[in-house]
Formats: sequence, C-alpha cells, structure tokens
Amino acid sequence: MSQRKIKTFFIRTFGCQMNEHDSQRMRNLLVSHGLRPAESDREADLVIVNSCSVRAKPEHKALSEAGRYQRERQNQGMKVVLAGCVAQQSGKQILRKAPYIDGIMGTDAVVRLPQLLAQVQAGKGPVIDVREHDESNPCFVPPTPTYKPGISAQVTIMKGCNNFCSYCIVPYVRGREASKPCADILAEVEQLAHAGCREVFLLGQNVNSYHDPSGMNFAQLLQAIDQQAAVDRIRFISSHPKDLSPSLTDAMAKIDRVCEHIHLGLQSGSDRILRLMNRGYDAGQFLEKALALREQVPGVSITTDIIVGFPSETDRDFQDTLEVVSKIGFDQAFSFKYSPRPGTAAARMPDDVAEPCKAERLATLQDLLSKLGDDSLARLCGRSHTILVEKQAARSPEALSGRTRCNRVVNFEPQSGTQVGFLAQVAIAEVRGHTLWGKEEPEPLLRS
Repeated sequence: MSQRKIKTFFIRTFGCQMNEHDSQRMRNLLVSHGLRPAESDREADLVIVNSCSVRAKPEHKALSEAGRYQRERQNQGMKVVLAGCVAQQSGKQILRKAPYIDGIMGTDAVVRLPQLLAQVQAGKGPVIDVREHDESNPCFVPPTPTYKPGISAQVTIMKGCNNFCSYCIVPYVRGREASKPCADILAEVEQLAHAGCREVFLLGQNVNSYHDPSGMNFAQLLQAIDQQAAVDRIRFISSHPKDLSPSLTDAMAKIDRVCEHIHLGLQSGSDRILRLMNRGYDAGQFLEKALALREQVPGVSITTDIIVGFPSETDRDFQDTLEVVSKIGFDQAFSFKYSPRPGTAAARMPDDVAEPCKAERLATLQDLLSKLGDDSLARLCGRSHTILVEKQAARSPEALSGRTRCNRVVNFEPQSGTQVGFLAQVAIAEVRGHTLWGKEEPEPLLRS
C-alpha cells in the first residue's frame, strides 16, 4: 500500500446534533493544524466517519460507509478513521468486522485528535483511543480562535448522561454527566459573537442536568447568557422531562433571548412502558409539565421523540401514547420502531412485538403527528414573526430563509437591503409542503 502525507480530510457524520457538533470540532482542530477540507471524500487523504449507535440503522450505515473506502486505502494510501459512538461502544471488536480501519476514536477522543492523527500518519495503526472523561478531566474541546461560525453556532455546555433509560446506549458511549464551567461558556459565546454569530444552540445529552461547579443550574446559566447580551437568541437541546423544573419554564417565559422551543422526549404515553423504559416519570407528570409550558410560554413549540413497539407494548399501551400525543399537540416529532441496542437493559427483554405490528403502529402514529404538525403550521399563518435570516431559500433565488423563535423555517420575499444575519419581521401568508412562506414587512430589524 502506497503512503502519502495527510494534507486533506473529509468527515461523514451520522446521528444527533452532538455528533454534528463533534464533527465541527474535529474540522476546526484539523484546520488549525494545517490540514484543509477536501472537495469530496474520494479526493481526501483522510476520511473520518463519525458514527451513531442510538439505533441499529445508523450503526450499520457508518460501518458500511467506512468499508466504501477500501479501494482508495489500498491504491492511494487513504487513511480511514471511525469516530463517535460506535467506536466508543465496540472499540477493538470493530477491527474484526473492519480490519481496514486505521484509527478508532471514541466520543471523548476528539480533544486528542491531532495526537491520534500523528500516530496514524506514522503508520502505527490501527490506533485505538476510547478513553472516557471523568470529573477531573471532562475532555471538553476548547474553541479554536480561527473558527468562523455561521449565523447560528452550537456550544456544548455538558456531556454524558446519568439516566440509564433501559433502551438507550448513550450513558455507555458518552459517559457520566460533566458540566462546563459557566465562565468558559460565556467566553465561548463572546468569541462566537465577535466572529459574527447571532444565535447560540446550547448542547447536552440532558441540559436540564447542567450544574456549574459553583452550583449554578441551567435556568441560571440561561440568565447569565442573556445578561451577557452577546447574541440575540438562545436555544437548547435536549431536555429530559423528569428534570424539567418550574425554574426552567419560568426562564423560558421571562428571558427575552431564550427562544420558545423545547424538545421533550415523551417516548411512550403508557405508564407501564415508561416504567420498563426507566424514564423516571409517568404520562400524567409529562402532560402536566407540557401543558404548563403551553400556558406560561405563549407560542411555545414542543417537539418530541416517540418509540413504538417497545418490548411487551400492547394495543392499550399504544393507544395511551396516541391519547397523550393528541392532548399535547406536538408541533413536530421524531418517531421510530424499537430496535434493541446491545448492552442496554432492554436488550435483555424479549423483542416480542412483531415487525408488521411495529410498522402499523408507526404509520398510525405518524399520520397523527403529521396532522398535528399541519395544524401547528396553520396556526402561524396570518401572523407576523421575527425571523433570523440564515441563508438564501433553497428553491427560490429571490427569497431568503430563516427561523421563527419557535424554530420554524420560513421562506420570504425580502425588502430591499435585507441580508443573511438580519432580523426581519415577516408576515406569514401560507404553507407550502412543510415550509412557511411570507413577505417581509418594511424596515428590516438590523443589529443595534
């Protein structure tokens, strides 16, 4: 196999926003060490496949993707690294399935990417780094000074999870909860703002569990970022329902820069299934918190995740889920058929819901969610909303595209002078497909 110096790289990302953020951090680190992004994967000296293991399909995709580069590796000396949750979970076992991989780096190895890459370049592969963070070394990746964010940028505020939901692999691949100090978060937000960012997206497996070493909680962190006044908008994901506190609901209602959107994973509306899932709440508690949000935070958008076909789920359990979904009226949702993840408690339960039944329930649920989503979009029509302009509209070069505070995409006809990065007041006129369309009202809202 021919050797070549690693000068260019390409990153393929699967999975959640945390993985997307990790990929951005990897890109920043590689660029800061003199590498440049390749135009395509086939032209790269190094390909990193950032994997997800939350469900079976993304895991298979990631391993299949890594296998696509065998010819380039053999003929051109391309290096292939598998990163992310699959790498963290399986470690050396991956090499039995994929001996062509040059490096395996777990979720906490991003901060050590330059050192790992040096070993790969020196021909010391396969290099394996799946060391986990701990309280003394949380392994947060510091921001790189050369990073140029877009209008919106992600900021990791905590990592890991202590909840151990029975179906979920995240605690095993992301480790225990660790929070970034508030001072570091504020410094990163300030740096992003100076580079042109107008909106930050606070990330964590469970942002509600955030605790600064000094004792500051998540609602207080939101207040601190608001008082800093570096950015115009603050968003966050994800929130665990059992940890959704009255103080967070109050913060969403009263802090101007915090946007009216929250992602709360319901997973099931059956109390029996929720206990088997080890979710830590029942359907009534979830409903109470969701309806409190609706009442106290006008215009709030509530999105969710739902699993159908969990072990032993009956028709009655599924009907309970449909009833809760209807009462809350979710604005958007991600819904999935249950698939067992090796190493989780649920994987030891019989996967006894037949595949055709799972498919039928998923279709029924998605029909309901689609109707609720259409109703949610229709309620926004005929009203004026403040839009943060993000880009040109994909299918209309004359139009711009941005998001409402409740996280809905809006394409609109701009007034003269409106540009990406502006705040614009837009009268929403209609729904086309799943996208809102409108027309900007006079005088764009420039940054003061």
